Amino acid sequence: MEEKKEGRIQRWLSALLTIILALTVAMCLYVVIQVRSYGYANIGGFMMFRVVTGSMEPTIPTGALLIAREADIETIQLNDIVCFRTRLSDIWGKIVTHRVINVMQEQSGSILLETKGDANLVSDVYFVDKTNLIGKVVWHTGDSSVLAGFLSLFTNKIGFLGCIVFPTLFISGLILKDSVAGIRKDMLLILEESRRGEQEQPQEKDPLCGMTQEEYDEMYERIRAELMEELTNIYDEGYQEEKTGAQSTGTE
Repeated sequence: MEEKKEGRIQRWLSALLTIILALTVAMCLYVVIQVRSYGYANIGGFMMFRVVTGSMEPTIPTGALLIAREADIETIQLNDIVCFRTRLSDIWGKIVTHRVINVMQEQSGSILLETKGDANLVSDVYFVDKTNLIGKVVWHTGDSSVLAGFLSLFTNKIGFLGCIVFPTLFISGLILKDSVAGIRKDMLLILEESRRGEQEQPQEKDPLCGMTQEEYDEMYERIRAELMEELTNIYDEGYQEEKTGAQSTGTE
């Protein structure tokens, strides 16, 4: 019973680890697909970026991590720091993080944002509109941040493979190995209990006592013949004694 209980607990733990692992793998795949498609991952309306230039220093140093939240362009105000895709020809489509220095409205009602890096001398050439706005920066790390250095491992291919993919595959192999071993152990336990039950069952009595049917019939006929012969002898002896006694009585 204890072995069965331990096997059941082991199966539940393996199932729980498998579910957690599956969710982790699904999240990793989701992040990879989004990064490959859009250049960043959007999880619940929040995105994380790593700053690779010094255009926003000293506010946001190079190498810092920041989190941006999706926002409508109508909610953006002066001095907000926003992330957007640039329209400069040499870096077209790259994600830039700059400060809003002016909010303008066209005659059509569309909002345009004039942006500028804190370390830059001039503002950006192209305005930001709702089509290339990504979100508003809501948090960022400071200079020489340990958290930024740690999390930056996950933003490059080597770190992603070393910290997520390979450990995930390794844990998957261990879980599968333990699951197979647990199933095999349970099967052996069931077979052992089945054999033990068969041995404990009382054996049925053999009516022929191990003899064949022919041997049984032959013995039966022999015993019956011997009994009949014995009864016949007894009858004959009794008959002779009775006859002798009758003759004796008649002479007297």
